[in-house]
Amino acid sequence: MAIPGIDQARISEVLQKHLTPSAHITSPERLFGRGRKLVQIERAFNSNGRHVFIFGDRGVGKTSLAMTAAYLHQPASDEPVYVLCSEASTFSDILFAIGNNALPLRERMEAGANRGTLGLTVHGFGASYKPGERPVSNFGAPADINEASNIIRYINERRPNGTVVVIDELERLKNEEDKTKLAEFVNSISSVQTSTKFILSGIGHTVEDLLGAHRSATRKLETIELERISHDELWKIVSTVADELGVTVDRDFLIRASILSDGFPHYVHLIAESLFWAMFDDEALCTKASALHFRAAVTGAIERTEVEHKSAYRRATEKVKNTREYELALWSLADKTETRRQLDSIYDSYLRIVRPSGEEVTKLDKNKLNQRLLSLKSPSHGEVLRGYGSGWFAFSETILRGYVRLMAEHQGVSLAKDLAS
Repeated sequence: MAIPGIDQARISEVLQKHLTPSAHITSPERLFGRGRKLVQIERAFNSNGRHVFIFGDRGVGKTSLAMTAAYLHQPASDEPVYVLCSEASTFSDILFAIGNNALPLRERMEAGANRGTLGLTVHGFGASYKPGERPVSNFGAPADINEASNIIRYINERRPNGTVVVIDELERLKNEEDKTKLAEFVNSISSVQTSTKFILSGIGHTVEDLLGAHRSATRKLETIELERISHDELWKIVSTVADELGVTVDRDFLIRASILSDGFPHYVHLIAESLFWAMFDDEALCTKASALHFRAAVTGAIERTEVEHKSAYRRATEKVKNTREYELALWSLADKTETRRQLDSIYDSYLRIVRPSGEEVTKLDKNKLNQRLLSLKSPSHGEVLRGYGSGWFAFSETILRGYVRLMAEHQGVSLAKDLAS
């Protein structure tokens, strides 16, 4: 118990309250840097027939924003409805899941011979609910958009105060016909009801990436592209916990934590959690984070980061030969803030990284570095990079850049120093 006045129970309580590296945020006071987006969603929902579409990079916090907004706008009598897409999902599966998840859990799980039934009238222009002796509903997956609309109207009967529905991970919906149906459904549902609001979310750079190039897809959608979180907002995640624990984290460490996190809340939560545990585990009393604590935080973040990022890094670099060269190529690309970088700039970073290292590594010329970068685009290296014309490179998933920076920091190489100035 190296933090004065803080015991195991208290630090566990504080960290659990503020840091959620493996869980989604659902309350606005913990959703740093997204206040303007929450206002945008509120105003969209204030417009009848308007729904919300959140898109952006993996790990940038789309689900946390969607769920926080859902809880803010869901009447307290019920929970929001959350539906997660899979690669096997169809339009009918998604709408059935919405109807099913809108029911009370006990009603969904209990079976009975005498069930209530959802009646769908001809051409889908009406819906009714007939209770049985036990309040258990039974309905099938909708065959078309009209029957899908009836499911929403049925939800409105069961939940008269309104419902917010979150449909998440839309990038996993692969079939173009299902994308078309979903786009047409969202565009048409407000014509028959206004009580149910939809928040759609997925990984992509445009709405078309997720719903296809359908003219109707965005007509009634408030599209929100979610960018990475700014550095000062990432600092607040750390400093808020420090204030509650009564300890100090110097500005230099806050800057390094935000640079390593690269705008992704997942990494700063991991770093902060590991940092405060390192301070708590220190044998000496301390009220201020030290360089030793910060190194422990970096190590802890690497150890506890998502398996897919570790696997991608290993697959890209751990080869029979030239392992270090591939690793240095990744570090060089991760050295600046630009998402896409040109070979000349990457090579300048490479020279800065290699010169003071003192390693027994043969320095690559620019052409050799280009070959290593091209190899990192191939399936044998996990396709961790992608190219954009002659000599331009970027990470296939931007979130991997944060893990690359963590790995470099762990080995004594600080990347993106330009951001600290």
